[in-house]
Amino acid sequence: MKFILWLAVYIIVTLLCGPWLTYWMMMLVWAVLGAVIGGKGAKVFFAAALGVGLTWLGMSYWITVHTASALPGQMAEIMGMGSAELMMLVTAFLGMVIGGFSALTGNRFRKLFERKSVYYFDR
Repeated sequence: MKFILWLAVYIIVTLLCGPWLTYWMMMLVWAVLGAVIGGKGAKVFFAAALGVGLTWLGMSYWITVHTASALPGQMAEIMGMGSAELMMLVTAFLGMVIGGFSALTGNRFRKLFERKSVYYFDR
């Protein structure tokens, strides 16, 4: 249940902040979310990766379909990908990697300051 909630949080934050922030500023936002959410690193990584990847895939598809622009096809041709759909998938994969590792970085930063066990001299 927490995973679905975290996934929804990453999707909503990416949708709301994405149009106004650059990708590297979004990386900071995702890292802060990863630090605030806490939890296990793998769950945070996959929640952020799926949330950001699905959002980037959905947004690239939405923009391509609703603008009816030839630009995505032309960009895919220039990059040697062949089709706009493949370029959308590559964009989503990059979003997954960037979002997942940003959230994991924030999560690991939080773990630096958490105390795990009682030390010998603290008894």
